[in-house]
Amino acid sequence: MEWLILGVLGFWLLASVLGAVLVKSPVHSILFFLSAVLAMAGIFLSLGAELLAGLQLIIYAVAIVVFYVLVITTIPWEKVKRFEGVYRREFLMGLPVVLVVFALMGYMVLKGKLAQPSEAVQDNVRELGKTLFTSYLFPFEVASVILLVAMIGAILLGRKEE
Repeated sequence: MEWLILGVLGFWLLASVLGAVLVKSPVHSILFFLSAVLAMAGIFLSLGAELLAGLQLIIYAVAIVVFYVLVITTIPWEKVKRFEGVYRREFLMGLPVVLVVFALMGYMVLKGKLAQPSEAVQDNVRELGKTLFTSYLFPFEVASVILLVAMIGAILLGRKEE
């Protein structure tokens, strides 16, 4: 059953990544990216890495997606549309690299020994989580407020004058 869940989440992740790369609309690309982040967090949860899943959701699903939305709202898309097109030369140069990397990763997964967490590692993760959510909670909250103010300021500066 675990392999079925991992397979469904892996297929969801691959479909989302391909969607994020291949769609033309920047808004749809961000939605596919958010879907990929959620699928990756699901994979972490299915593998028993709850801290990584939480950090994945907090860092990527919240912070990075907000920054991408900020970029979309501030870029003048009329200028970008002039450069639309398929980059065939770059695709043909990058395809062998991607295939070699996937072949190496597949070999490492099939033939390599995957790390098994020990008790010491699990204790470190528990202590890290406790420290992050007790001692360092206030700095994280201050950073989130600063990012929110920066986002609002960039939207106000980037809007068109009427």
